[in-house]
Amino acid sequence: MRAAALWGEVSAPPEGAASPETDEEGGAGAEGDGKRRRAKRRDNDQTRRDDPLMLNRFEKILGLAEMVNLNRKVEDDNEEGARKAAEDLDEISVGQHERKASTKLKLDLDLASEEADVAPLRAEITYPEWDWKRRLYHPDHCRVIAEPAALEGEEWRPDDDALRRIRLVRRQFEAMRPRRQVMTGQPDGDELDLSALVRSVADRRAGGIGSDRVYTAVRNVARDLSVCVLVDVSLSTDSYIEERRVPDVEKEALLALTHGLTACGDEHAILTFTSHRRHRVDMRTVKDFEERLDAHIVRRIQALKPGSYTRMGAALRHATALLKDRPHTHRLLLVLTDGKPNDTDHYEGRYAIEDTRVAVQEARRAGLRLFGVTVDEKGRDYLPYIFGPGAYAIFQHAARLPAALPAIYRQLAG
Repeated sequence: MRAAALWGEVSAPPEGAASPETDEEGGAGAEGDGKRRRAKRRDNDQTRRDDPLMLNRFEKILGLAEMVNLNRKVEDDNEEGARKAAEDLDEISVGQHERKASTKLKLDLDLASEEADVAPLRAEITYPEWDWKRRLYHPDHCRVIAEPAALEGEEWRPDDDALRRIRLVRRQFEAMRPRRQVMTGQPDGDELDLSALVRSVADRRAGGIGSDRVYTAVRNVARDLSVCVLVDVSLSTDSYIEERRVPDVEKEALLALTHGLTACGDEHAILTFTSHRRHRVDMRTVKDFEERLDAHIVRRIQALKPGSYTRMGAALRHATALLKDRPHTHRLLLVLTDGKPNDTDHYEGRYAIEDTRVAVQEARRAGLRLFGVTVDEKGRDYLPYIFGPGAYAIFQHAARLPAALPAIYRQLAG
């Protein structure tokens, strides 16, 4: 009896045949970004292999693992991160898996507030702190040490490019200076208001009582605005972004901002803050509201150096206490930072973010307008929650911060 060879037949699926669904029933895919991309299909499906996969060149494993759809562990990432990663790739391998990837939750370490030291402090300046778990304030929880900023410190000097950018920012602020306005119908002034004078004479000839407000006066119309700039000088600022130290970028921005605010005639103060646990929140006054811009203030900015940590809630409360007492109709608190609030004790994670958010709400209830600015690329994870929609700006390129200050201020000051 002769053995008969049996040969299988490979048939291609008909055109238009549907591919197996990758999502579970009722699932929804990620929203597209509206861009059109060129693609080609190449079948390298290896998910159903039961036999061991052997390779003769082990240095190929990493390369092939990215190209071949192996039956390996599936991990997920947030859609925004995946979309940004896809934009950087020339070739994207898309695979179909037997089961859907699990969703990951992004969590921060959150220590139990019950284990924290909450005894009230005795000091000249203390502020409460919000405990989001207990839904209460810890009274006199943080001690603030407020002193003038030192003249001695780092020997930073702006280079020629920085000086050119500072001059450009100053000119843009000068354009926002309130214009002189001609006031008509005044009881006294330098010139007669002819229209008012004609009306007054006509009223008297008609038997009425003519008005004596027949002069014009030229007056400067102020914005009636006071600004406080709160700057984070914690240890995290002692880093580099695009080959520039973050403190140097902040110093250039402060020089540009104080020269600009002086040029447009708005009262302002500059405060810095850093902390080391709740017992020491250092607040340094670089420029007070009543001080005029001079060489001493410029030297204080140049001498700024990184400190320790970022207990932002206490710093915001202290800045609010100073700014709310200013006799102005409009008061603006501008916060410059490079990262999320944190300290060495329990002040981190959600506890720190919630306390900072409550401090922002307290400032707004006191009649202040707040705006947060950061050079932290991860700022979108926490800054919108702390300051609210439309009240923050995130700069992925730190060097663009000084040049963007006039536009930010124009939007806030009106």
